[in-house]
Amino acid sequence: ENVTENVTENVTENVTENRETLIIKLITENENITTTAIAKILNVVRRTVARDIENLKAKGIITRIGLKGGYWKVNK
Repeated sequence: ENVTENVTENVTENVTENRETLIIKLITENENITTTAIAKILNVVRRTVARDIENLKAKGIITRIGLKGGYWKVNK
């Protein structure tokens, strides 16, 4: 197997997991936080945050309650 490929894959997974953990922490601290605010705090583009949030929602970790003017819920 290609070592570089494996290392890149592992680093990417770890970075994503760390970012998801930080997103959960930010949502826990402020259920009204926006993806734009999260992106600024984490120094990534909003699209990256949106993708991470989609992953977290798919895993059942977070839920969006309402749309505009809604809030985030972290599922225990």
